Amino acid sequence: MSDPLIGKRLSNFIIEKPLGQGGMAQVYYGQDVKLQRPVAIKVIDTRLRGDPTYAKRFIREASAIARWRHENIIQVYYADDQDGLYYYVMEYVDGVDLADLLSDYAAQQKMLPTDEVLRIGATIASALDYAHAHGVIHRDVKPSNIFMSTDDRIVLGDFGLALDMQQGSSGEVFGTPHYISPEQVRRSSDATAKSDLYSLGIVLYEMLTGVVPFDDISPTSVALQHITQEPPKPCSINPQLSTETEGVLLKALSKDPRDRYQSGKALMAALGKALLNTKPSRKKLIPLPPMPASVVSGKARPTTHHVPPEASKKPRKKRRIGLFLSLLLLLAGAYFYADVLIPKGFLSPILSQFEAISMPSIVTALPSSPIPIVENSPSPTATETMLPSATPQPSASPTLSPTSTETATLTVTPTLSKTPIQTSTPLGTATIAPPTLTPTLIPGEPTATTTPQYVNYKRMWLYYDAYGFYIYNAADTPRSASQFTFERLDANDNPTNTFLGWYWQEFYHNLNKDRCMRLEIKGNPNAYLNPPVCKNIYLSTLSYYQNDADNIFWTPMEGSAQFRVLWQDEEMGLCEIDAGFCEVFVP
Repeated sequence: MSDPLIGKRLSNFIIEKPLGQGGMAQVYYGQDVKLQRPVAIKVIDTRLRGDPTYAKRFIREASAIARWRHENIIQVYYADDQDGLYYYVMEYVDGVDLADLLSDYAAQQKMLPTDEVLRIGATIASALDYAHAHGVIHRDVKPSNIFMSTDDRIVLGDFGLALDMQQGSSGEVFGTPHYISPEQVRRSSDATAKSDLYSLGIVLYEMLTGVVPFDDISPTSVALQHITQEPPKPCSINPQLSTETEGVLLKALSKDPRDRYQSGKALMAALGKALLNTKPSRKKLIPLPPMPASVVSGKARPTTHHVPPEASKKPRKKRRIGLFLSLLLLLAGAYFYADVLIPKGFLSPILSQFEAISMPSIVTALPSSPIPIVENSPSPTATETMLPSATPQPSASPTLSPTSTETATLTVTPTLSKTPIQTSTPLGTATIAPPTLTPTLIPGEPTATTTPQYVNYKRMWLYYDAYGFYIYNAADTPRSASQFTFERLDANDNPTNTFLGWYWQEFYHNLNKDRCMRLEIKGNPNAYLNPPVCKNIYLSTLSYYQNDADNIFWTPMEGSAQFRVLWQDEEMGLCEIDAGFCEVFVP
């Protein structure tokens, strides 16, 4: 039997084909004939058109959502009734829903990647927190109501069972049995914001284990299990999960709403920390041989921190031959990189800024005039002075400190400076020549560089001041922002404030090459840093207030001089807070 609504025109919209059907309404694909764009048209189900209670609820849903503006909630364009037919028009999301995505992974006997779990979870948590702040409970959070568009956007749809906290409910049981909260099973009017978070917990459980915690051929039996049974331990289904992750999921699925997380943000912060603090089982990449001190000016965490000096001296004698061979390999690699891998002419803009000076310690010459900014190279703002420095060949732990005349002065005492300091990098040399240990100084590339730990490392540049933190992908490939963790260290090297990279990924999946993401603190009395290398284009921006101290890790603070950068819970480098810039290398 053909659908009588196909081809029907409702105001400026023509219904073309069905998309799906829920408990209260049918959804159709249509066209906006005025604005020439695809739309989704939701029409109240034929069985309920004569019931004024459902008609009012239907209109209330459209009225509530139409006033909202949230990136991850489907927007309502228009609502009306025509010849007793209640309908409203929404944006059309071209893509797939999470239920289909999970089915595809299950068919391949694979699990959804952890970073994607966090991205989806954080997005839906943000949408729910927004709805709750506006006095609305969704009451039907489930994978088939979570949509992934072809442009990588995630949206929460179908507020058809939404409950206005002020108006309440008539008491019927609403929701989908596999994802419904215990209090909703008892009575729909008992639903609270934490009921939505319970449903989100079920979705997270399913993404991380591949199954829902309660299942049965009888929907009634499934609903009752939410009240009477404890969910299976997630680790018993997916042994790759940590006990910390299991604890977060079980807390989210507490029978008593008071025992659950207070908000979606709190739930996802706990889950993100639990997942990212668990080292994944993956192939170890071959580490580079030890790097000469001349290419490392940033601090690295010592591996013999707890070994007495007497114990650490003896092995070094035995490994002198190995160290010598490692240095030979490094020199050969440097020559191969300069002569083969670097395209001819790549360094010509750089070489035009510098000339080599022969010094016993082989230090790259410093220009006598300010270095011009080269396009696509990070550079200081107008209010900062980036002073280059270099580090001599291996010695106790020398650094070069800038002087007022912009010439390098060799010292043996490391110093901290509030002016970002430019340092040499491990790539290339100031002259294309057979292997030397001369460091390269690249224009606009200031201060501390950490030691690469992987052969195929990727460079990331970090810029920061009292009101902003900016990360720039200087590599040739994208990197998942969710793999980063940044931690402030106290005087005893204990982590305090923490920022998890997947917060960025809520808005954009990858940190693409030559692109930036940023964190900024509101209330800056001056202009924000906005490094020129970012070109004022940011894939993801998060703003904080000064009292959001838990996520602010890079600002000056008494008793804290460094923060560390982790990739998949493995430390990639330490950055000096006073420096204002740090370069790290990730796999």
